[in-house]
Amino acid sequence: MISKKLGLKDNFIIILFATLPVATIIGNFFINFCLFCIFSIFIFQVIKTKNFIWLKDKKLIILFTLYVYICANSFFNYYISPPIGYDGITRSLLFLKFLILFPAIPVLLDKKEILEKIFKFWLFIIFIIIIDIFFEKYNGSNLIGFKSLDSTRITSFFYDENVVGAFLFGFGFITTTFFFQNKMTKKYMVTLNLTLVLVLLSILMTGERSAFLKSTLLFLLIFYFIEEKKLFLKKIHLLTFTILLAISLLFIFPNILLKQTEFFKRILKVENPKSLSQRFENIKYYAHYDTAIEIFKDNKLNGIGNKNFRFKCHHKKYFKENLKFTHQRCSTHPHQIHFELLSEQGLIGYFIFILFLFSFFKEKFLNDLKDKNIFKITINFYILIFLIPILPSGSLFATFNGFLFWFFLGLANLKKLS
Repeated sequence: MISKKLGLKDNFIIILFATLPVATIIGNFFINFCLFCIFSIFIFQVIKTKNFIWLKDKKLIILFTLYVYICANSFFNYYISPPIGYDGITRSLLFLKFLILFPAIPVLLDKKEILEKIFKFWLFIIFIIIIDIFFEKYNGSNLIGFKSLDSTRITSFFYDENVVGAFLFGFGFITTTFFFQNKMTKKYMVTLNLTLVLVLLSILMTGERSAFLKSTLLFLLIFYFIEEKKLFLKKIHLLTFTILLAISLLFIFPNILLKQTEFFKRILKVENPKSLSQRFENIKYYAHYDTAIEIFKDNKLNGIGNKNFRFKCHHKKYFKENLKFTHQRCSTHPHQIHFELLSEQGLIGYFIFILFLFSFFKEKFLNDLKDKNIFKITINFYILIFLIPILPSGSLFATFNGFLFWFFLGLANLKKLS
């Protein structure tokens, strides 16, 4: 993994970033440890090189404004409602560990050789995960003998967390398209096409509907944006995908396919709905969404503060007798990023977040499309799909989910490599 051509610092960076997928599997402590190391190296590098030009980035200024607002809002909501507790303040202050990835990654991953070694190790980890998913499907336990606590889901090495689909949605597609961008020979293309298909099928097997829907959309977008001069490789890509997916759905995974389509059946079976929202009332997460919307209506300007949805949702006023799953309306968060921000940060926080995204995509996405950089295009689409309203998602402030979002946003912020 290390390189004799690179110095001690660069080799440490390779090891640190290469092991990030493993850190997400081991748990939050190791993710936080890696984030601390990234933060420390970044500060050391900036001070050593006296490179402070990144501080003038308008996008970073907006991001820092969001951080200050979230922290201030948490203090304010604690002041007006002390019984809620100070967990929200702690989480808000620690939110910086994610935001620092946005300027840090372009500074630390500034050489193509560094990225290639990191992504090669990521590809190895992805293949191990894929093998483990297939093994667990047919053996009932993963390669090291652990069984999922949820018999209807495959969790691989994540044990009691249904997040392996979300893991592959990020690391699987982005890692593969890195090699699409840099290893575009016939030999590599066939291998990478097969890898993409295996990633998608593995996500299907996990039973994570949201991850599968997002991954399918991302797959189709990747397919569309591969350069026109490689049209014949597109056909190989499509043919491989169609044959393998058809075989898997018809003969290998009938039960999993039925589980995936159950989500849509519950939506479509509502006859003569009075509104679009009525179609979604049969979905368990809708109760979370509805509660978050009602909380937002009561606190439009600045919301209820970070991590406070879990407390406010118990209020009797948010119980709706005619709403299915209303008894399950409470959770640690609304399970949808937009509703989470609106209910906890209000219009002010939500506007700053959207302003940051707009300024980012206005500059980066258009340039990446112009350069036909399939790697960067994939990351941009990953972030956009990650943010699709309605589809369930993890909390933007939780360690696993927050890390994935802000880390890949940092990768999208990479400059042209030397």
